[in-house]
Order: sequence, then structure tokens, then C-alpha cells
Amino acid sequence: MPTKTTEHDIAGFGAKDWTGKPLKESGTLFLGSGFLTFILCLILMIFIPPLRDAIVIIVICTLVAVIVMCSTIVSNVKRDKACLRRITEQVNAFILELTGDPTARINPGMIETLIFSKRRGVLLNINGVPGVEVKAVPKPDEMTSFVARLTPPDFGLESFDVLLDAERKRKS
Repeated sequence: MPTKTTEHDIAGFGAKDWTGKPLKESGTLFLGSGFLTFILCLILMIFIPPLRDAIVIIVICTLVAVIVMCSTIVSNVKRDKACLRRITEQVNAFILELTGDPTARINPGMIETLIFSKRRGVLLNINGVPGVEVKAVPKPDEMTSFVARLTPPDFGLESFDVLLDAERKRKS
């Protein structure tokens, strides 16, 4: 009898929740904010005589560009870490519920590796029997879901079948 594999969605996130690239377009942001500061300095130059010095304008433009770029990068990093923390908590809650083992946990680094790599997911054991694979699955609508694939062993343990039935009833 072939083994029946079931999949369960654990968690998910969209492109707005987590980009994974907080430095993306930071150069464009630096140049854009520097240019806008330069235009503002040119206008303010009429009213504020110290701004008529080129070195002062360069220093002001650079400082504003660095401040704007760093604040944007910091907010992106905080958003990404919060999303990874939320996903990690959801995945770990599912794993704890399924395995009953509080030491079987996934850290945010493993979650990030699962998202970026196209290889197999993390394999887990239930009562010493392998059969749970957690992996990230990209969806066409710019969503990524974490899916747990439950595969009963070939030698058909009763406890695993009971566990799968309990999981199906819980999801229904």
C-alpha cells in the first residue's frame, strides 16, 4: 500500500511583510535624498549666507542622505526580524503540538535558509519515527507559505496513523 502524504499550511507571509533584502535600493535612496537636499540647499542659499559655501552644501547633503538611508534600512531590518520571529513562533508551535518535544525547534536562521534555498526542508521525528518535513513553498500571488508534509512510515505504525487522524480532526 503506497504511503499517503498530507500537507498542512503552518504559516505564511507576503512580499510586504518580509523582503529579505533590507539593503535593496539603498544606493538609489542615498542619491535621491542627497539630490533633494541639494535642491533645498540651493533654495535656502538665498536666505542663509553660510549655505553659499560648496563644502557646507556637500556636508549637509551627505549627512542628510546617510541619515535617511540608515533610518530606512533600520526600519526594514526591524520589520524583517519581526516577521521572521512571528513565522518562527508559528512553526515552532506547530512542531511542539505535533511532536510533543520542546527541544525540536527551528530558529529564525533556519527559517530564512528554508525561504532562500530550493532544497528539501527540515525533517522532524515523531516519537523517533521520521515523517514530518517542514519547507517553504512560494505561491504565485507573491505569498510564501510554510508547509508541513506528513508522511507515514512504510511499515505502518499504529501510533503514526492515530496521530495523522488526530491532526485531520483538529484541522476540520
